[in-house]
Amino acid sequence: MNVISHQKGLSIVELMIALTLGLILIAGLVQIFSGNQRSFIVGEANMRVQETGRMTTEFLGRAIRNADYWGCIPRENVANKLDNTHPAYTAAEDLFSFSDGFMAYQSDGTTPGLDKTDALILRGVGGAGDVAITDPMPNSSANLKVNTVAGISESDILLISDCIAGDIFQVTGTQTGANPGINHNTGASVKPGNGKPRDGVDVTVDNNCPGNAANCLSKQYDQAAQIYNPYYYQFYIDDPSGSRALFRKDGADPAQEIMDGVWDLQIQVGIDAGLSNGEVTQWVDIDGPTALSTSAAANVVAVRMSVLARSPENNIVDAPMELCYPSWTDCSSAPNYKVADKIASDSRHLYRVYTSTATIRNRILRVEQN
Repeated sequence: MNVISHQKGLSIVELMIALTLGLILIAGLVQIFSGNQRSFIVGEANMRVQETGRMTTEFLGRAIRNADYWGCIPRENVANKLDNTHPAYTAAEDLFSFSDGFMAYQSDGTTPGLDKTDALILRGVGGAGDVAITDPMPNSSANLKVNTVAGISESDILLISDCIAGDIFQVTGTQTGANPGINHNTGASVKPGNGKPRDGVDVTVDNNCPGNAANCLSKQYDQAAQIYNPYYYQFYIDDPSGSRALFRKDGADPAQEIMDGVWDLQIQVGIDAGLSNGEVTQWVDIDGPTALSTSAAANVVAVRMSVLARSPENNIVDAPMELCYPSWTDCSSAPNYKVADKIASDSRHLYRVYTSTATIRNRILRVEQN
């Protein structure tokens, strides 16, 4: 009688086939996972770069559009009552002069900003909350009677204007209680203090300045006047923590990071000579610290900015990118900006160029009103 034997376990051939099929399956799953992970990383980098470019151009565009606003009058009708003979004024004239509302330059490494990156200086005024004049001034050296002094402190710099004249002055004290007021004395406790009555502005009214006091304003303001907060903004690229970003410095306050991932900023300005019709007749490159003169800056009506945004992570692209930057460059033959040459041969970050043009609307309105 033949004995039937039953198979026990797997043969070597069957085991090898099973292992091979398992390895193929695992390799496929790893490849799918790796591809998805790569797509996620690239997609995230692209979103970060898009956000950086969009937010930077929007933020700068809004600031440029609002620049050179001095209430309902042009800057030449605003007198600066700050004491320009005080050492604090002469040491920081840019901060206290509140001169024309726009300037642009290319940093050389000694001015704010990284070498070869462009920067903006914007001046103007913004609202001072709900502060309103309640009583006419009996004379132009009297304190200002207001409805509230909330948010106003000694040494603050304010502008008062009524569409006829305007004055920039420093607060030397406040009165609270039932009859609040704002003082604008010469100021022994504040720097630089006030001085120079009627300096820098010619008004058609008698300012009734008793004894020609040094703290007289350009006129006796009444309830038609408004109070504003002057500002002095500097926008530039810096990397204090090793990662480039757009920064804004507000007066003498420490600089604040506005948007990270901004690798470079390049600017062109549109000139309308004499602010004749509000139309750009010449585009000027900002290619040096003094590329834009003060007289030319006063005729700028538009700003074209090109932002180079970079992803935080490296190894996003297969090779260093080649771009057309700034965007107004003629790149019909080939890209002009090679990351390997301009930045680093191992920089495989994702770079994108974002360009926007903003009009200084207060200057355009001034042209239209004239």
